[in-house]
Amino acid sequence: MTDEVKNVSEVELPEPTPGVETVSVETVNEETPEAEAEERKPRFSEMSKSELLDALRAIVEESRATEHHEAQAIKGAYFALRNKETLAELEKHIAEGGNPAEFVSVPDEGEAEMRDLFARFRDIRAAWLEADQKLRQANLEEKQALLDQIKEIAGDIDNVNVNFQKFQDLQKQFKEKTDLPETAVTALWKEFQTSVELFYDQLKMNKELRDLDFKKNLETKRQLVEQAKALAENPDVVDAINKLMTLHNEWRETGPVAKEFREPLWEEFREASSVIRKRHQEYFEGRKATEAANEEAKNKLCEEAEAIGAALPDTFNGWDEATKKIIELQARWKETGFASRKNNAALYTRFRNVCDEFFKAKAEYFHRVKDEYNENLKKKLELCEKAEALAAEEKIGAAVETVQKLRDEWKKIGSAGRKHSDEVWNRFTTACNAVFDRRKAENGDRRKEENANLEAKREVIGQLKALDLELDRRQLLPLVRELQDKWNAIGHVPFKVKDQLRAEYREICDKIYNSFDAKESRNSMRRFEQKMEDIKDDSSKVKKEKDYLIRQLEAKKNDLKTYQNNMGFFNIKSSAGNSMLKDLERKIKLIEQDIEQIQQKIAMLS
Repeated sequence: MTDEVKNVSEVELPEPTPGVETVSVETVNEETPEAEAEERKPRFSEMSKSELLDALRAIVEESRATEHHEAQAIKGAYFALRNKETLAELEKHIAEGGNPAEFVSVPDEGEAEMRDLFARFRDIRAAWLEADQKLRQANLEEKQALLDQIKEIAGDIDNVNVNFQKFQDLQKQFKEKTDLPETAVTALWKEFQTSVELFYDQLKMNKELRDLDFKKNLETKRQLVEQAKALAENPDVVDAINKLMTLHNEWRETGPVAKEFREPLWEEFREASSVIRKRHQEYFEGRKATEAANEEAKNKLCEEAEAIGAALPDTFNGWDEATKKIIELQARWKETGFASRKNNAALYTRFRNVCDEFFKAKAEYFHRVKDEYNENLKKKLELCEKAEALAAEEKIGAAVETVQKLRDEWKKIGSAGRKHSDEVWNRFTTACNAVFDRRKAENGDRRKEENANLEAKREVIGQLKALDLELDRRQLLPLVRELQDKWNAIGHVPFKVKDQLRAEYREICDKIYNSFDAKESRNSMRRFEQKMEDIKDDSSKVKKEKDYLIRQLEAKKNDLKTYQNNMGFFNIKSSAGNSMLKDLERKIKLIEQDIEQIQQKIAMLS
């Protein structure tokens, strides 16, 4: 019996039970390494959309079904770039004065291909998984059949030596089948090790051959211990834990060592493994803390956005301020890192829905106000036509009375918008003044009325002078317009003081509006300086801003030339003509100031 054993070239020896239990799949197969596969490949975030398409196309064409994490990362990186492009287009659209509700993003030619490639990859992946599962199940059945034969030989005490070579062959075949369902690996290997130990315990083998095999296995396992210790210096904790799993698999497949070395050697290997697992655990605990902080920050951003959406403004300025706040929140959102995988997508959907609802409400508000302006303009034009028709009325008293009623109706109608307000008002006052001029020409008591008008207009001038110019424009402007309407509603004054009174009125009005213009000019320069501070390091944005200012400068120069040419078309002998001429002169002055400010901005960029 001993002679047969000495002819055996290689003996597979079992590991003691403690080693079998501690190298089970459950002890090293943690869920985090696979979950972090995407994070270990940051290169996709640095690719362009065409490069991402090429990368996914290569995976599909080569049917690399195992690279599902890479495919997911490519898709995520592509649509992240697409979302950034869409947001940039929206911001540009808004910055150029576009209506957010009318914004339509530029179609992306690669988006359909990306979706098609990803759908094809999922089909490839599904087919591969199905085939892989069938293969693993078949391997399990074959391996179980081999194990049944091993158990049968191990239990045949009388023929242990006779069946030694067959037993070795079965061991080899058993180890060659490596792809199995994960749930069956540990139990199957425990049965195998138990059967091997039973076989070798019953085998009366040559001690010299057994010692030689033990020595070889001891050398292999010492190398595995040193490799496990070296992993403590690996800066990539995810890579370290994956390599540790490989070392445990090699340890499990290596034969047994002498009994006196089994426990100490395993304890040394286990301690080295514990160091790696501890670092791995600390790494993911830190990551969870960071995700928790990001989740809290994103919740606060959602709450701030929801607070803005819950108190929507009812003025243009209010909407401008709210829009700036929403855009600021969106910028802060992009700067905040990922929350936990469980909540990140839900937070993004929540924040995006709040922003979408805000811009939808803003678009509806602007549409509604525009419709109101159009309706008010229509009503005011009808009053203009009625006032103009009164110039031919035979009974001047009835015409004046009608004009007064028309003026009362005018006061009840809201604004027609800045674009048409002055034009339609000038038309209406011209028609009304024509009626009043006729009445005054026919009225012998004109002087008394003019003196009363003189006192009334002086009172208006006094009220204009008493206004506090330090008030906010939104507070002061309605007061000014009300006094101007009151002034315009007052009839003629004595001819000898008309020009002097008009000049005094114009002077105080110009002073008020100049204060507005000065504040607006300062605010514009402050905003421009802040914008330049933000883009000073981006030469392309600086050049784009300079080109925009040059185009704006040319447009202003053309407007100035047009207004200067129109100066000769006014009849300054009439009060209406003189008023419109003054307005035109003020507009020319404002354009000249705008040109000077634009030139200053261009000089700052040079």
